Amino acid sequence: MKIAIPTFATRVSPRFDCAQSVLVVTVDEGEAPERQELLAGNWAPHERINRLLELGVDTVLCGGIDRWSAASLQSAGVTIYGWVTGETEDALSALLRGDLDVEDTGGRGRCACRRFPGDQEPAIGPRGLGQGIAGRGGGRRRRGGGGPPMQ
Repeated sequence: MKIAIPTFATRVSPRFDCAQSVLVVTVDEGEAPERQELLAGNWAPHERINRLLELGVDTVLCGGIDRWSAASLQSAGVTIYGWVTGETEDALSALLRGDLDVEDTGGRGRCACRRFPGDQEPAIGPRGLGQGIAGRGGGRRRRGGGGPPMQ
């Protein structure tokens, strides 16, 4: 099994397409895992997919993933474990133990994140308020008034 994990420092990257590096782990029964760290910051989206396929990756463990990347990988037979958060080693161990399930990862904006020990609660406010720290903005009026009369 060859597993690709987009990383951000020691954690699973929150976005597949924005990861600066990718950890590729080759796991064969009875052997120690072989690891390879690839710098992916300058890879275009299609190049990211092609390089992983050239390496023979058959499993991707990632945070969020866009629809195009997910469809491209899945059409090539790659299994995607999406919406995973936490330390890379914890996520890899959970995958190898069989604690992760394959989900629909078609980039539909879902956020059913899987958390691992040591994760902090996110520092965001309640969902749906959408007003930010300054409250509702004034915006630009589009209907009547608000400007000099047209000549």
